[in-house]
Amino acid sequence: MTIEQIKEKTLYGDYTLLGQVMGINAPAAKMRFFRGDETAKKALLKIIANREALIKEFQKKQTLLK
Repeated sequence: MTIEQIKEKTLYGDYTLLGQVMGINAPAAKMRFFRGDETAKKALLKIIANREALIKEFQKKQTLLK
């Protein structure tokens, strides 16, 4: 996935979490990602994937409860 494609999937707070994961502040984490840092890219992809999976899991549970 390209940086542009990942950027389209990011939501508010993703860079904050990326910074926490990397042990740096959010603006520095965001800049590392945009500069092509592989660790930042892998971590951000994992953050996005986990968020999407969590949303699907809870939406599925809500549908089953109706």
